[in-house]
Amino acid sequence: MYKSSEEVIKHSIILAQMLGLSTFVFGFIIVSISTSLPELAVALFSSLEKTPALSVGNLLGANFADLTFILGLCTVFGGTIYLKKKEGLELVKLLFVSSMVSVFVFYSEGLSVIHGLILLFLFTELVRRMYKGGRVSKRIFEEHEEPGWQVATKFVVAISFLLISAKFIVEAALDIAAIYNVSTTFIGATIVALGTTLPELSVELTAIRQGKYALAMGDLFGSSVTNITLVLGALSIANPGRIDTKPLLNLFLFLIAAIFIIWYALTDDKKITKEHGFVLLVLYVLFLMESWVAGFIV
Repeated sequence: MYKSSEEVIKHSIILAQMLGLSTFVFGFIIVSISTSLPELAVALFSSLEKTPALSVGNLLGANFADLTFILGLCTVFGGTIYLKKKEGLELVKLLFVSSMVSVFVFYSEGLSVIHGLILLFLFTELVRRMYKGGRVSKRIFEEHEEPGWQVATKFVVAISFLLISAKFIVEAALDIAAIYNVSTTFIGATIVALGTTLPELSVELTAIRQGKYALAMGDLFGSSVTNITLVLGALSIANPGRIDTKPLLNLFLFLIAAIFIIWYALTDDKKITKEHGFVLLVLYVLFLMESWVAGFIV
């Protein structure tokens, strides 16, 4: 998984140059959608099984894992993330969208086709605005040894290996959970959520170690927004109905706390430091402890 993530970073940068896009916008539009495929798969199969609540829990859990566990590990082990002013403002906007939709999901009585269409429109509009604002001077293809189609093929292959390796890790984690008699509710909010965010962790950590902060943050925050708009929108259309969100109350509160911590870091320091990352990791540990006390582990 780590090796494939290196290839994803390498070919993402080349493709961004060929398409005339900033790495931040390319990370948001292309890489984040690719690394959100596990969440989309969970949504698809939960719809087929008529259990949309599992996917909703997974989406909120995956976003919480992205913003705490993944981002925390990336800063603690990868170093401080430095952002340009424009990129920081874009991340704040994405955080706002993510928080508002999360509030909507929690307080809504259920999913509907109308909700789904609104979320899909929101995702399309965000992509359009990001694409329009992310155009940069286009590099000529001759600057690269390989033709565009070959680079794109290698990118797709690298993403595929990344997702396949993450799938094996998730299956192993579920087997371990079964051995130690962990409840399915806890599995959905933690192990499955963590498993579906492993592609983001691998890509972000590799990108940050290489100093590609814009690509890393574009993917991380783009994945969170993709989960809560594109994936949830598709789920709402495919399987509308009432959803009991009460079991997710603790997760929702911790998610909002994580959003405000990152919001503060971006608006105050214009960077995310190791100290911020440590606080986010502590927040994730507190969530696990609270879930234990609440009886999610049997």
